[in-house]
Amino acid sequence: MDDDMLEAYLDRSVRVHFAPGMIGPGLSSFEEGKLHDYSAAGMLLEAADGSLAYIPFTSVRMVQIKPRPGFWERLTGTS
Repeated sequence: MDDDMLEAYLDRSVRVHFAPGMIGPGLSSFEEGKLHDYSAAGMLLEAADGSLAYIPFTSVRMVQIKPRPGFWERLTGTS
């Protein structure tokens, strides 16, 4: 993985989907939060309540990064 790949996405809302082998019965298949920090081994997400979750890249299937609001959304306050 490129070391600076996620640098532009710090403090952005993301959804991390876990690899199928990492999901147990009754557990969520994804985690949502703000990308707080990352390293070569994993990423740190900040939940809405302020708690932090460390997710190793070995357990990640996909990361969805929500786009920043466009000019119109920022102007009108809609999302």
